[in-house]
Amino acid sequence: MQRIFVDTWARYALTDRKDTDHDIAEAANLRLLDEGYTFVTTNSVLSESVTLIRYRMYHDVAVQFRKTANRLSESGLVEIIRVSETHEECAWTIFEHYAGQDFSFTDCTSFAVMQELQLSHAFTADHHFTTMGFIVVP
Repeated sequence: MQRIFVDTWARYALTDRKDTDHDIAEAANLRLLDEGYTFVTTNSVLSESVTLIRYRMYHDVAVQFRKTANRLSESGLVEIIRVSETHEECAWTIFEHYAGQDFSFTDCTSFAVMQELQLSHAFTADHHFTTMGFIVVP
């Protein structure tokens, strides 16, 4: 089974059809589905996505996004990892070590989860993932 981490960039770009990255994200999403990938994300990424969708779009779109994420999780297409205390400790270490980078704490929890799960690829255009040595798609 191939797994890829899904970041907030992908979640938002797929949701907002007016976003300049929507078509790129949609094409990558379809390709990943065709190739049989399972998507992995975290509750932190979902929280960040809901917040971003709420502020850039509308409350009802954010509510629908979360309901869709739950359905995708129940179907097995998306695996949602709950960020643990251990992940948070690792994230703080990353956050402190990379003081010269503008990583968000959510980015750092994503890196911690990816390292633990030995995931090498992320569905994102966020350059922070390449800074940490991950391969980004698209």
